[in-house]
Amino acid sequence: MTDWDSLRYILAVAREGGLSGAARVLGVNHATVSRQLAKAEEAAGVRFFTRLASGLQPTEAGQVAIAHAEEVEARMVALDMALAARDETEEGELKVTIPPLVAENHFAEDVKAFKELHPAIDLQILGATEVLNLHRREADVAIRVTHSPEESLWGRMVTQQRAGWFASPAFIEEYRDVLEGRDNETRLPYIAFLAWASTNPAGLFSDLPNCRVAMRTDDMVTALALARQGVGMVRTAHFLGESDPALVRVPELALTDHVPIWVLTHPDLRHVPRVTEFMRFIAGRFTARRRFYMGPDASSADTVTRPDGAKFEGTVSEAAE
Repeated sequence: MTDWDSLRYILAVAREGGLSGAARVLGVNHATVSRQLAKAEEAAGVRFFTRLASGLQPTEAGQVAIAHAEEVEARMVALDMALAARDETEEGELKVTIPPLVAENHFAEDVKAFKELHPAIDLQILGATEVLNLHRREADVAIRVTHSPEESLWGRMVTQQRAGWFASPAFIEEYRDVLEGRDNETRLPYIAFLAWASTNPAGLFSDLPNCRVAMRTDDMVTALALARQGVGMVRTAHFLGESDPALVRVPELALTDHVPIWVLTHPDLRHVPRVTEFMRFIAGRFTARRRFYMGPDASSADTVTRPDGAKFEGTVSEAAE
């Protein structure tokens, strides 16, 4: 077995732990993955995976095949990246990944404006909840919400953010006495995230009255929906709470520092014209909306690194200095 097609199926199954996950990342159906894996095993005369209740476990032969597949993949990606870095045209495909919640506000307007300026660029938007790998070129440009992007990537922070507590107007009215300090007995219900059980955001409860957990979730979309129903108040990025017509900011509770937004690419792609143009354009759009992300408590001083959006010079570590 020497063909890359078989190796990439084996690699996908190993990474995803099963046929369904491999089918999803490869963009094929379950039967195709099963057929290709069986074909590869028949050609090699060995089994690459043991079928367990928990999923597919690589055999010793499978581990050897996976190691070689990773080497081949790395070489192919390196070749693809080297060729892409020499692409001097503004036309062509450009894959951009962005968290769905960030894409909900203004981003469609950004994309429309960019396409009007650059109609020859085939812009593809990947609204991924998982972090796509820029080093494997799963995307060309990533808009990420993070405190610490990979040092090996290239780009910059386009805006800092602040977060606050938001709730339905009915909730605010019901708990007004608690919020204004006239009721010290009633506990204020809030929606908690499962991750908070091990890592609470710094200073999360320092300015709050006596509180209690109303419900826990692992998903911001669910948390916002619960807040709209008056189940409790929710802590979220200012731009999410402010843009929700069913929620208002909880009075008396200040906005606090939140996770900044970055625009990133692989260093080898930074001189590709369509990558450069998109990064410059989108950085300017995000930076111009700084008040939207920072909220009314933001200082008049602009603290965003290189706010003019005109230059991308250096790696992530240099851009953050």
